[in-house]
Amino acid sequence: MSDETEMIQRGIGVLTAALSWEPEDPAATEMFKESLKTLARVDDAVSVTFSGGSPEQAAALREVLPQVIRQIIEALAPDYTRLVLGMAIGFKSVAEAYRQDAPDADVAAILQAASLNLAEAEEDDEDDDGDD
Repeated sequence: MSDETEMIQRGIGVLTAALSWEPEDPAATEMFKESLKTLARVDDAVSVTFSGGSPEQAAALREVLPQVIRQIIEALAPDYTRLVLGMAIGFKSVAEAYRQDAPDADVAAILQAASLNLAEAEEDDEDDDGDD
């Protein structure tokens, strides 16, 4: 599974969790915010090209760079979390309105189907690429 598909599926998971989240409950809101942090991750595949300088400077940069990247992500995380939190609140409102219009609708099942369809589409794309 590609990283892109995995992140989209994580996003669908957050929306699924939003269905049962009660924004008025501070503990539930904090738990929901913590679940959003699973969307942000530092990938070991991050690479940076460094030219010039001494081998010692390059070694020092390689040593500190992962920590710098983590600190940047952590600095951006609050804004990112608020953005996703706002989207989840909006989604929850739309889902509740949909449930009022179609009481038998299973919104969680719709999200699960979307996630499964995404995975199947990626597998089909990979099969098509392998046919070349």
